[in-house]
Amino acid sequence: MKFGALCRLSLFCVVSFAAACTHRIDARRLDIIESPEEVIERETDYMTYLRLKKAPGPLDQDYIILSGRLAREMARDDMFSAPPERVKVALRDVLNYHPTADVHPAVIHEYVEHALMNTRALWMVDGSTPYDYVLDVELSEVPVRDDDNVESKALAVMFVLFQPNGDIKKEWFGVLKREKGSRSWY
Repeated sequence: MKFGALCRLSLFCVVSFAAACTHRIDARRLDIIESPEEVIERETDYMTYLRLKKAPGPLDQDYIILSGRLAREMARDDMFSAPPERVKVALRDVLNYHPTADVHPAVIHEYVEHALMNTRALWMVDGSTPYDYVLDVELSEVPVRDDDNVESKALAVMFVLFQPNGDIKKEWFGVLKREKGSRSWY
């Protein structure tokens, strides 16, 4: 086989492989944008997907999915993309304002810490080392109004970023709703 034919064959293989890829690239951060199904599968790989879809009330997994969305939103925020170095954040608390739910704040604390630690924008530290900000995560249920197709309460997670002096720097808020009669959140 001649060198030119070999180059054309190699080029054809590379182009075919690139065309077969189903992921899109986010040019701002060079991250892979995933489908909602891929996000659920990736974020619940160590938990039972069946329990996530069949449980009667909110569980750790439901709050983990929502926390993962907020973690990605937070990591892509302009305040973290501008600094030349990774911003140091200490995760202080995961607060549960819905004590009847089958939720373990320590599990969600661990997930949020790992989700943010694995970004290019943030560096998660414990309180014993210097940090730029302190993060609190608040878990709750909020009433849903003006939508007859969903349950009366939705799951809510709020990330509150504090400066070291205690002033609030920024907040991120997310909600998961559930259709009436359904056991899965969206």
